[in-house]
Amino acid sequence: MTYGSILVPIDEHPAAAGSIEAATRLAGALGAHLEGLAIIPPLAVPLRLRPRQSAAILMKKEWERDKQEARAAIKRFEARARKSGVASVEGIAVEADAEAILAVRARTADLVVLPLPGEDDIGVLGGHAVEASLLSVGRPVLLVPEKGLAAGFPRKALVAWNGSREAARALSDAVPLLARAKSVVVFSSGPAGDEGPLHGAKAAAAYLARHGIAADTLHGTSTDDRVGDAILARARKIGADLVVMGAYGRPRFTELVLGGATRAVLRGSAVAVLMSH
Repeated sequence: MTYGSILVPIDEHPAAAGSIEAATRLAGALGAHLEGLAIIPPLAVPLRLRPRQSAAILMKKEWERDKQEARAAIKRFEARARKSGVASVEGIAVEADAEAILAVRARTADLVVLPLPGEDDIGVLGGHAVEASLLSVGRPVLLVPEKGLAAGFPRKALVAWNGSREAARALSDAVPLLARAKSVVVFSSGPAGDEGPLHGAKAAAAYLARHGIAADTLHGTSTDDRVGDAILARARKIGADLVVMGAYGRPRFTELVLGGATRAVLRGSAVAVLMSH
């Protein structure tokens, strides 16, 4: 199993540097096709400004400048990728709503790479594009911190396991990365005295073994509302540079109101996270 194609938005904001570098590095290492997506939001002149011709003209000029900058960013992206050893790379500029076009282009990619959102980016209503993308793209999403991937990534991987559909999807989706890791731990967590998750983790480790991946199992005690914190704490303890987990195993609205593992990890992780929904 491998990733044949990797999709990453081309965004020259400093916060996105890590995700672009990560996508480029992985494409080179895995021999995958790399697609960079430069998204240009549609021109929308507010109704209150439409009678003012000068304002509308100014907005159109800025929009045309955005398109020029997107084309220039594509050339830089492709040049950097080829210099890094990526054999197949293509940059595409699209005028569309960002969330919608990312979902469409992701349908024919094996992996989507996005920046980990900063703490200030996760609104109380969950409107951040990263959260929306996790639910809409239908593909595994590798979330990368601004600092990028650690040297030798992935060295140690922590797989969060609870037996859910989302966790199973993430486990399978992560196989190409886990196969490259030097150490893999399948971590389960639950209330004291409940060993059910541990038995499930052993089954997940057996699944990985059938793919030639050796994995240890660990079980931690935590209440349901603290699972995300338990995952992050265990990842720090073992020195993991990759966390693998299912995203939104319970309704997203519930997580928005009560909190949940997905949001806790999005908010608190300092290392790359692969999430699948």
